[in-house]
Amino acid sequence: MPGMPPFLASVAAALALLAPAGPAAAHPHVFIDAGVTLLSAEDGTITGVEVRWRYDELYTLILLQDYGLDPDFDNALTEEEIAATLGFDLNWNSGFEGGLHLARGDTALGIGAPEAVSMALRPDGRIETVHRRPVTGDPGGDAAVEAAVYDEAFFIAFEATLPSGIAGTECTPELVRADLDAAYAALEAELAAIGGAVAAEDNFPAVGALFADRLVFPCAR
Repeated sequence: MPGMPPFLASVAAALALLAPAGPAAAHPHVFIDAGVTLLSAEDGTITGVEVRWRYDELYTLILLQDYGLDPDFDNALTEEEIAATLGFDLNWNSGFEGGLHLARGDTALGIGAPEAVSMALRPDGRIETVHRRPVTGDPGGDAAVEAAVYDEAFFIAFEATLPSGIAGTECTPELVRADLDAAYAALEAELAAIGGAVAAEDNFPAVGALFADRLVFPCAR
């Protein structure tokens, strides 16, 4: 499936069987709560970012089965299980680049390759991972830094609801939630424009940005 990370493609068929009927209702398949922690230099420019992903309960169950994790059902991962699986969700193909977008004002910031930091199975039964990425091209200045987390193909629905901030500071970003009514109206219009004919993921409209939450860091200066 174009644009889908390999770790998602391995279980996409199972998720698709559980999805409601209809092309619009079949998206998204995976739900991830996200948090963004910016890393800054002494001059305030952004040099890196840590991204936290918390997977939904259904997808967590599929991951546990797919990777043979938590066979004793104690809702905890051993050090050996973590060591063997850490970074499973960072094997991205050319159609998916991590879903993170950063900008300072009108300047898009460069985001490098991810490095796995941690992985855990939470008491609420959800897998949570953290990865770190270098950031380049921050011009500095007074403009706010803005982060958005979304999958353009809308296979994954991200919500930026986990704690976010700038490491070593008390900066708390403003969370600007997506206008879901407008986003779904635009999706329906896109589907109508192609006659409603959607073949699996192959020609589903690239509407992920319409569903994106935004984190605005006015204190990143």
